[in-house]
Amino acid sequence: MGAFDVPLDDERTQLEAFVEEYRSAVGATLDGLTEEQARRRLVPSATTLLGLLKHVTWMQRVWFEECVGG
Repeated sequence: MGAFDVPLDDERTQLEAFVEEYRSAVGATLDGLTEEQARRRLVPSATTLLGLLKHVTWMQRVWFEECVGG
């Protein structure tokens, strides 16, 4: 079930669906890549796919622990 298939009247269910959908998208992007490929810089900045994964993981942990968990 995609995030847009979840009823809008239940905010927690909607949020969980969005988080899971984006988590799956990041995982699918990295699936099958070698570590070297995940660390390769594809843009002029220092951004890498592995760096994006680390950022998303950190933000999710901080957001859920601080904002949701209190």
